[in-house]
Amino acid sequence: MIEVSSRLMQEHQLILKYIDLLYRYVDSDKNNLFLEKAPLFVQFIKEFADKYHHAKEENILFKALEEPGVLTHCNPVGQMLHEHDLGRQFVTSMIEACDKSDIHSLKENAKNYGLLLRDHIFKEDKILYPMAETNLSEEAKLAIAVEYQKVEDELDGDKIYKNFKTLYDELELAIN
Repeated sequence: MIEVSSRLMQEHQLILKYIDLLYRYVDSDKNNLFLEKAPLFVQFIKEFADKYHHAKEENILFKALEEPGVLTHCNPVGQMLHEHDLGRQFVTSMIEACDKSDIHSLKENAKNYGLLLRDHIFKEDKILYPMAETNLSEEAKLAIAVEYQKVEDELDGDKIYKNFKTLYDELELAIN
């Protein structure tokens, strides 16, 4: 039996760790440090969460779930895509805040991003992914697994994971 959500859920754990660390920066009184390090959080969000993780969700899993007959009762994919777009808007606002050295806007958008993503990941892990595991055929799951592997190979998933775990450790050390 093939699972199409386990790797995505593992990736969610790293994203949640970054969000927790992001909140430590937001809640600290080290505003200059946060302004200095915020672009590294943005880099993680854009390269890991958006480019790497969402490449599998949006381009592979969500498309499979939107095939006729897969999710016949309710299909939350539209809402998940909307939330991905909201997250991107918060990140754009974080970048703008960094460019202007606007710590208030940076903290506000970082908090909003974190709130959104915590809720979003909960919904994916507890609702959407179980729906996928239940409703996708084994044939569809196999096709998804093959496509996931192509993304892993193309983007060098192991290297991305390792690099961002290392960056996490550096960011954690800087705030302590």
